[in-house]
Amino acid sequence: MKRLKFSKENCIGCQLCAQACSAMHEGEYSISKARIGIESYYDKGKELEFKEVHCILCGACARACPEKAITAGDKLMLDAGKCTGCEVCVGACPKKVIKMLNQKPLLCDTCDGAPVCVDICPHGALKYQ
Repeated sequence: MKRLKFSKENCIGCQLCAQACSAMHEGEYSISKARIGIESYYDKGKELEFKEVHCILCGACARACPEKAITAGDKLMLDAGKCTGCEVCVGACPKKVIKMLNQKPLLCDTCDGAPVCVDICPHGALKYQ
């Protein structure tokens, strides 16, 4: 199964991946509405480094959902009609990547196998393999 791979050595923290994600899924450029993110930190006080926050398709959210509104596999899928907005999936995510928008979770669907975050990254920090 293909997954997103991140290379922190190539990341410059530009957040283009998050901007493209939100534009693709929500029709607007808003990092807060993206299914991927980049966090910055200082590694032991030395240099500024970046860490990706993205879905690893582990399925923890799907297993935790009391309504069985989420299915997991090569991508996550939400049955919006079953979702009650209880946010159990948010708490179950080990990467803490799931955000809520209009009482529905923002889930990574890997753009149906052609992730825009990978395509837009100018430095090759993201791969889909």
